[in-house]
Amino acid sequence: MIDRKTPVTPRNGHTLVVGVVARISGRPNQKEVSLDDQEDHARDIVDDMHEGPAEYRVVATINKGERLNRPELEKIERMLRSGELDFLIAEDLGRIVRGVEAVRLCGVAVDHGVRVIAPHDGIDTARDTWEQDAIEACKEHVGHNAHTSRRLKFKLMNRFKKSGATAARPIFGYAVPPGARTYDEWLKDPSANRVLREWLERLLGDPNCSAVADWLNGHNVPPGPGAKNQKWDGRMVRRVTANPILKGLPCRGRMRTVKHNGTGQWLSRKNPDGPVFRECPHLAHWTSEEFDRVNARLSAANEGCGRKAANGSDSRAGIPKKRTAWPGRHVMCGICNRPYYWGGHGRNSHMMCSGARDYKCWNTVTFNGHEAADRIARAVLDHISRLPDFEPVFLDKVRAWAEARNSTCAADLRQADQELTTVRRQLQNVADMVADWGGSRALHEKDKALQKRERELLDRLSRLTRQPVETVTFPTMEEIRRTALDAIKSARTDQAEFGRVMRLVIPCLRVLPVRLCDGGGLTLRAAVTFDLKALIPPEVIRPEPEPSLRSEIIVDLFDPPERAKFREEIIRRRQAGETQKAIGDTLDLTITAVQRAAALDRMMRAQGRTDPYVPVTEPPSDCTKMKRHHHRRYAYTPLPSSEPA
Repeated sequence: MIDRKTPVTPRNGHTLVVGVVARISGRPNQKEVSLDDQEDHARDIVDDMHEGPAEYRVVATINKGERLNRPELEKIERMLRSGELDFLIAEDLGRIVRGVEAVRLCGVAVDHGVRVIAPHDGIDTARDTWEQDAIEACKEHVGHNAHTSRRLKFKLMNRFKKSGATAARPIFGYAVPPGARTYDEWLKDPSANRVLREWLERLLGDPNCSAVADWLNGHNVPPGPGAKNQKWDGRMVRRVTANPILKGLPCRGRMRTVKHNGTGQWLSRKNPDGPVFRECPHLAHWTSEEFDRVNARLSAANEGCGRKAANGSDSRAGIPKKRTAWPGRHVMCGICNRPYYWGGHGRNSHMMCSGARDYKCWNTVTFNGHEAADRIARAVLDHISRLPDFEPVFLDKVRAWAEARNSTCAADLRQADQELTTVRRQLQNVADMVADWGGSRALHEKDKALQKRERELLDRLSRLTRQPVETVTFPTMEEIRRTALDAIKSARTDQAEFGRVMRLVIPCLRVLPVRLCDGGGLTLRAAVTFDLKALIPPEVIRPEPEPSLRSEIIVDLFDPPERAKFREEIIRRRQAGETQKAIGDTLDLTITAVQRAAALDRMMRAQGRTDPYVPVTEPPSDCTKMKRHHHRRYAYTPLPSSEPA
């Protein structure tokens, strides 16, 4: 209760300074006029206790009471520590913050001579029992929130089980009639049938959700009515693909909220108990087998691709990802085997070795990433157009393999189907043991291994049944060349699609520093390994790779100086008897440039070289601009090479 016996005297001697805290959560049934009501209540309390003038400093906000990272809390604490307030009044401590943080703020107020009053909680720091009263009030506020949360969750889950009630927003492929409140009243969108069927076929052929997103955007397919983004991306495609409503099984309880005690926020996390399903066959776009098969294929394709947990948690949790332009996150340093990042030496268009940034590599040479992408694409297109035809021996191997595969296809199907039945029976046995005896680490590992094997078998059955082997013929080199050229040329206008095709065709892209054999600055060359077997239909399973499909080319990521660029032409003209001045006039070069080209050619002949550029594997001592290896933080630590075999 409020202590009315304690005298009220302004600390500044003339005006009572009162801080007023008013807050509402912002729910639909709450109105902002409630903030004015709370302020008026505080004024009534002051008028009842003090007859002199009063100055009111109001902190009114619309936010969640459990949030600890609200800026108004910092403002309240600054007011308490300023030494100017006489009173801090709130209807109850929950208006300030719901939780024991309110007790700490009351302590700060008492330490700085500020009297805190919360009439609905019966708290007045002028009383000796204020701390006990505040703790009890905080307990009641927290308990009320927890009780309300449990009551609402049970009520909503019970309605879902009984009648399929939902407040969820429809995803792509579904329509909700006006007034519909249950899944039984939802309808399939007829216009989405063809799109979702093509969606399924594309993911079964190439488990790349970003490629499907690009296809959807290219055909102007709008996302679902509840989507915040107006364009599809890979995460949206994966999220919709994994929604069991596509096979007629809407669910509830897939996620649950967990409080983050540092900020007071409630975060959505995966529910370890799993969701509750309801059968709605009229909502199925795909069969149950198709849904399980495509999600198993996506899980298998992405397995092992995520970051490994550091001390049980993701070191990059909460950090947003962005879609980088190619060759970002693809090109590797040939010195330390680390990736190149955008932003070299302060230029956004240039790329730099990430190891050099961290003083673990001496290669500080940068290159223009956009120009490099164009150079590499032109070089790959030129090389593909000149590829030779397949050797007859290789085609004979393909035909022999196809005949042998036809004879064993039926047996493989039976074997895979029998093993899948066994694996599913074992999975059911593990589930029964967990239900009867509880979980254990051994059962968890066994269940995980069986689920992995089930995905492998589903993918194997999908590949064996998708198309008969006898109907497949190995494409000719001319067909492969045409497919590769069309794919790269058509993707040049779409940055995302261009990057996807180049990553598919080029499994390895490494850059190495080089310099002219007569000295000079360092530049970069790209060793491009490209493999065209990724463009062959997946139904054609090769018995062994064809060497002519995999090649490596060298691409210069720089414009050579005049002495290297015109060296061959200058030497040819000198051997024909032309003077240095005549050659310079013809090629628009100075006599000095002609002489330097001739000197470079003499040095190459003396060293027995045909290429004027030499690789640089150690930091050169005569390069004054390269000093990273002299820094006290520098420690050369190369990573193991990740170049594919």
